[in-house]
Amino acid sequence: MRYSIVMRHNPATGKDEGYYRLIESYRDAAGRQHNRCLLSPGFIHGYTSEELRFVPLLLTRRMKAMETNQPADLWGDDFPDVPERSRQLADDFWRQMAAAGKVDDAIARKKADETACRNLLHGDTLNHEEGRDIGAEWLCLQAARQLKIDTFLLSEGWSERRVQNALALLVTRTVYGVSENKCLDIIAENSALTEIPGMEDVRLNSENIYKIAPSLYALKDNLERHLCRTTDSLFNLTDRIYMFDLTNVYFESPKRGSRKAKRGRSKERRNDCPLLVLALCVNTAGFIRYCAILEGDTADPKSLPAMIETLVARNPVPEDPADRLLIVMDAGIATEENLKLVRKGGYDYLCVSRTRLKDYELAPDAKTVTIKDCKEQDIYLTRVAHEEGGDFYLRIESPAKQMKEESMNSLFRKRFEGGLEAARAGLTKKSGVKTYDKVCERIGRLKARYPSVSRFYKIEYDTESVIRKKRKKKGQDGLPETRVETKVTAIRWTVDAEGMMTNKGVYFLRTNRDKLDERTTWDYYNIIRDIEATNRQCKTDLKLRPVYHQKDDNSDAHLFLGLLAYWIVNTIRYQLKQSDVNHYWTEIVRIMRTQKAVTTTAVNSLGEKVEYKMCTKPNDKVKEIYQKLKYKSIPFKKMKICRIQT
Repeated sequence: MRYSIVMRHNPATGKDEGYYRLIESYRDAAGRQHNRCLLSPGFIHGYTSEELRFVPLLLTRRMKAMETNQPADLWGDDFPDVPERSRQLADDFWRQMAAAGKVDDAIARKKADETACRNLLHGDTLNHEEGRDIGAEWLCLQAARQLKIDTFLLSEGWSERRVQNALALLVTRTVYGVSENKCLDIIAENSALTEIPGMEDVRLNSENIYKIAPSLYALKDNLERHLCRTTDSLFNLTDRIYMFDLTNVYFESPKRGSRKAKRGRSKERRNDCPLLVLALCVNTAGFIRYCAILEGDTADPKSLPAMIETLVARNPVPEDPADRLLIVMDAGIATEENLKLVRKGGYDYLCVSRTRLKDYELAPDAKTVTIKDCKEQDIYLTRVAHEEGGDFYLRIESPAKQMKEESMNSLFRKRFEGGLEAARAGLTKKSGVKTYDKVCERIGRLKARYPSVSRFYKIEYDTESVIRKKRKKKGQDGLPETRVETKVTAIRWTVDAEGMMTNKGVYFLRTNRDKLDERTTWDYYNIIRDIEATNRQCKTDLKLRPVYHQKDDNSDAHLFLGLLAYWIVNTIRYQLKQSDVNHYWTEIVRIMRTQKAVTTTAVNSLGEKVEYKMCTKPNDKVKEIYQKLKYKSIPFKKMKICRIQT
């Protein structure tokens, strides 16, 4: 602060005297210097130049004290020799400035200028240091909170940090489908998950990350019940139809010390690897009602009894038969023993008949209902005559299926007859297979390879007996011993071509629930496609297999963590389906990963290093997904951090 003195005529004295103004100099955000008048005391008499010299210094000191919220001492240690008259004049000027509002205006303007300077960045120092994925993570985190997984874990006595660690692992597993070890690298280098509010305390390392999945698996039953209740409440699900199915996953290791990993028939054709069987019970909305991890050689029919027991425990049988649960199964599970078990548990069932009906009659009042499949091809439904005390059957005739089976049979027939021709040609070759036992063995392997067509062939052999000498063996008479062999001289076959083409494209649905019309029965059975989609998402999109863990407990925990990830995926996809958005999970992740969290640094006009963290605006596709789900589109607002430049 300083004086600005202008010579003016003083009417009181009739002389030209100095007219005083108190001026403050400052620089704006652009660095330009300005002056502003804080007070115009006018003509000052009776003070020496030494006394007037101290007044701007005292006012400047008090102004700085006000700006920094410090005690405003006009004559501190910095001014030990301040005249009393200077102090009194400075007090008088300060009261005048305060009464006119000049003090508050000056302080506010200085702070505004300082803020403007802090926000004014030098373009040549601007640098985008880091860009991380946040869209898919933010989507999955909101779905996990919608399922109240964090609330459940807190109710189980987990700490806030432990819950955040579990959510971080689960969300990363859902988005990227990687192992626990890889999740550490992704969280550290690729994902902005830990910058989302509520996730700042995540502290994952190579020691505690492997403890999360086993801890979640220890809560499996209670967590499954919580998720079932939550989804039923969120989406108003009645759960009157359940679907049972089995799938398996394979290991990329020998698993020699495992009790569960066994060799079996792999559905991915990885029969060279040990397997684990995953049994799922899914409702019509695609949510898992029950899951079990079984031994790798568990056949489909063997898995149902334990699933029925769990189902009975969780779903009491209603008194009204119309409200009974309908269990939809494929033919692999629907053995007679299992169907009896379902009936004994008080449930209804619907499945494909494992045997093709032969001596059947259509119902007297039966009408053929024509429907369209997903490819707009005709399918014909006709009710079979009901036998008293028996199940109800629905005859399904599909011309498209018939064409497919006839084409496959034609191919198999060509290959089977090619094998027969090769066997017949071997009878005339020098090193060919000619003995009866060996020829029958060769034809038997051929029949096993093509069972669908070989049963329609009648194969006959022409044989003759041949005496052969045994090498290096002689009898008591000194002559070589002999043996009699049966040699095949010709192979002939006939084929029942008409029987091979009979009932192609025809199969039967079987149920013990009456009062189901043709179309309803067909619609109920086709719900089983949902569980096939569930298996595909779990194993392919979420990469449940292969499994690399060596211990059974860790393998079970790994698979259960993948199923929890599926809960999040299905929660998102189910809501999108209600709005006619039918993207696969991989496509949803691809769309959401266009939203990034960007870290930008620069130096401002005050010489401070400024760091901004902000999220990119969602594009139209991302915004549509957020709007359909009614989720928030921005995980956090712009964050600014200032550091003094050194």
